[in-house]
Amino acid sequence: MGATGLTAPTVISRLRAARDQTDWLPDPSYSMVRDALFDQDPRGVAILTSGIHQCGEVTFGDIQDAARRIAGALASRGVAPGDRVAVYLDPSQAAAEVVCGVLTAGAVILPIPRLLGGHSVTHRLRDAGARVLVTDAAGSRRLMATEVATVGVAVLTVDGSSADDLLQEAKRSAPAEPHVPRMDDPALLMYTSGTSGEPKGIVHANRVLLGHAGVDFAFELYQEGDVYYGTADWGWVGGLMLGLLIPWSFGVPVVAFRQQKFDPVTTLAILERFGVTIAFLPPSVLRLLAAHGQGPRRRLRAVVTGGEPAGRFEMAWARRHLAAAVNKAFGQTEANGLIGDSVVLGSVDDATMGAPYPGHTVRLLDDSGAEVAPGEVGEIALLLPDPVAMLGIWSAELEAPTVVEERWHRTGDLARRAFGQRLEYVGRADDVIKSRGYRIGPAEVEEALKLHPAVSDAAVVGVSDPQLGQLVKAFVQLDRAVLDDSLAGALRELVSRTVGPHARPQEIEAIEQMPRTETGKLLRRELPAHA
Repeated sequence: MGATGLTAPTVISRLRAARDQTDWLPDPSYSMVRDALFDQDPRGVAILTSGIHQCGEVTFGDIQDAARRIAGALASRGVAPGDRVAVYLDPSQAAAEVVCGVLTAGAVILPIPRLLGGHSVTHRLRDAGARVLVTDAAGSRRLMATEVATVGVAVLTVDGSSADDLLQEAKRSAPAEPHVPRMDDPALLMYTSGTSGEPKGIVHANRVLLGHAGVDFAFELYQEGDVYYGTADWGWVGGLMLGLLIPWSFGVPVVAFRQQKFDPVTTLAILERFGVTIAFLPPSVLRLLAAHGQGPRRRLRAVVTGGEPAGRFEMAWARRHLAAAVNKAFGQTEANGLIGDSVVLGSVDDATMGAPYPGHTVRLLDDSGAEVAPGEVGEIALLLPDPVAMLGIWSAELEAPTVVEERWHRTGDLARRAFGQRLEYVGRADDVIKSRGYRIGPAEVEEALKLHPAVSDAAVVGVSDPQLGQLVKAFVQLDRAVLDDSLAGALRELVSRTVGPHARPQEIEAIEQMPRTETGKLLRRELPAHA
């Protein structure tokens, strides 16, 4: 099923009719930038910006014109279809124009989160063989301060802070017609968050946007009049897809605003001032909003959370103060937006991670590739082909992806079937603790620890032990409390009662701040036990 050439209301009605459809086949000529931008009504509002007295409105027509001119400017610099162009910008009108301009030129966009610097950025530029890096004054200062190597890469700005300004060049350039790709042509090169080693490049084709259409259910079906806001950086797959391209493919305007440091008061002001109706807010943001103690005066229509397991506390708070529909979504850079909650699909349960969205076939497999029995732990696997699945992992030597030719994409995440199609998350396969013959999922132990009012965050790892194989060690971030024998005993008893005696932590250590990525993913390798 393709959305090409359809207006937003038509797309929505088609998706409503497709709830029970098991597979969506992209048209061979499907184009991501055509779906998200050029098929939209030029008069429709694409971006809302913060003005002095009122919100600024940028139309799809404005972005279409800018994208054509940016594509022309890139072509005049020798950027050809398939070349990699890095974008190091905060969410903004300029960032959206550059993203679309790169795709219009047929080049591959390489988004880099602004949180990163130094080796992290250098690795991405070198590994990808980027021809161009687009940033602004603040980005240039960060690149210089963290000693990012940009030799061989043309560094362009978008705010007039250098002589090489892409937007100024675009104004002087003749508009280019959008490159006509095939659905399997590379469009995005996004790097993993590096939670278990050097980040690897994941290549997605144009079809990936259509594959994300199932996420429409998480947002309770996009509606006319919706306004979208997300706190995630567009440099991450969830930020770029859920924060810009997916809403646009439904004709929904987005609020392009990036907080340098998350502030609950500012976030609430954004929700109210821009009339936000749907939002993507990671669990870490929900926790900070809950700690602030207030919600917006006007409730949202739907909130989606993801990027890390969401606990019962933040889910319950969000339903009381943010929106009646607060849904979870699960995915990864390699295959995003696979599983989640949805009231419109009639299935919400905070004790589980959700069920596969329509359009995706998901199974739990054992090490041999066989499906596990109900109640047993297996690896979450996606049946291929699937438009949301990656083309492959980027090879710097080949300057192309190593194409995936397996029948299943194995995510590396473990779960067990709870009831119906709903899955209970256990943890990463390489994080599962094997103690006394038991397989213990860190996620369920962490969730149990966070039920204690003194614990604001928790992480659990396995530590090598000659008798047990691995012992369970818990790290807790405490809220105005001291870890003494009494509290440690209470936490052990809580885990024993909630998860089971086999999961009882043998060691508990207090930690000042849990190491997490900007999207909220726990960096277990940075915990003291793994230092």
